Amino acid sequence: MTSPLSSEQIRALAQRAQIFGLLDRQSLNSDLRATLAQANDETRLLTAEEITAACQHSGVKPAPLIQLQSQVPGLVDSAREALLAQQPDLVRPGGALFPQERADACWRDCFHFLRISLYAVAAGETRFTDPAGLDAMQELYDVLKVPVPALLVALTQLRDLACKAYSKDGPNQDVSLLESALDHLIKQMKGFQTDRKPFL
Repeated sequence: MTSPLSSEQIRALAQRAQIFGLLDRQSLNSDLRATLAQANDETRLLTAEEITAACQHSGVKPAPLIQLQSQVPGLVDSAREALLAQQPDLVRPGGALFPQERADACWRDCFHFLRISLYAVAAGETRFTDPAGLDAMQELYDVLKVPVPALLVALTQLRDLACKAYSKDGPNQDVSLLESALDHLIKQMKGFQTDRKPFL
């Protein structure tokens, strides 16, 4: 199926689909916001030093969060395997995540969703999305025919796996932060299937 938008228009839409919304949060100090902005611009996880500095603001324990970050690629892989065990046809010819490039884009999105959720935990926040960015992402997913229900299954698996891993060393209140942050993101993305009403 041909997209109604040109590749240039799709790239511009993807640039607007920035859903991390803590960079203007005045309750966070300017140094922390600058750190989060730089990491987000570079689409990377926080360094151990950046986590430690963020946790001085939030009261989150840094060591368990640093340990959890080291597990992110494996957690995304496990969520992918769980999704494909339930819905193997997704990646077969005719499936919504076929060919391989579409599947790879889905797994990358899962990585980035967990990445920004961990930013939120480090900052001690749970409601961290940007409404305008979510609107652009919803439009982008509509144009690209992204299978949002399947992505939500993967994201729910990722939430459960990440919280289980975090609970081995992290304090209960920090694990609850992660669960709430991912629940917030899941709720926002569920709205992609209906008329989304963001909450902040």
